[in-house]
Amino acid sequence: MDIEQAHIKYSLKRRRLLFSKAKLKAVSRTSALLSGFAMVAMVEISLDDHKNSKSSAPLLVVYSIITCLLVGVHLLALMISTCILPQLEADSLLGSDEYASHTTMHIYIELAWILSTGFGIFLFLIEIAIVCWVKFFFVTRPAAIATTIVLVPVVILFCIFSLHFYRRLVSFKLSRHQDELDEIENTLTTGKLAQPNIV
Repeated sequence: MDIEQAHIKYSLKRRRLLFSKAKLKAVSRTSALLSGFAMVAMVEISLDDHKNSKSSAPLLVVYSIITCLLVGVHLLALMISTCILPQLEADSLLGSDEYASHTTMHIYIELAWILSTGFGIFLFLIEIAIVCWVKFFFVTRPAAIATTIVLVPVVILFCIFSLHFYRRLVSFKLSRHQDELDEIENTLTTGKLAQPNIV
């Protein structure tokens, strides 16, 4: 019974380690890709039409703030991933219980995951709308308005899916922890019943 419990415990730790590695690899790919796109958009966009226009100044301020936020958030997530992922790779190869970086670094892994796949993608969607406004502000405003009309439902769906996914994840974690607590309680109860009564 003890060997079986030890095996289940090891399997759970191994699964959490592999899941943390998968999260950080996804963060690395997503953050590198989206921050690269944002940098290219910032460099390639033409601002010649906005030079002598005071009406577009607030638009350019919003554009620069969103771009800096987008690149900063993704680079922070990328830095966290780059720093922690090699340790997790080493832990998965060693396979020892004493190496548990994924448990001690759990907060940073979750932070990188939320920054990259949650807040970072939301900022990227906003960036697309702002780039279209900057690009088409003087050329054809209906194109910028059409972009905003298309992106508003996409942003709403993104927020709904994110909230739904987060709630499902939290409920799954709570039910899993409840199952673990029930299993521990059953083990303790059966252990007490198995002990002989000495009078």
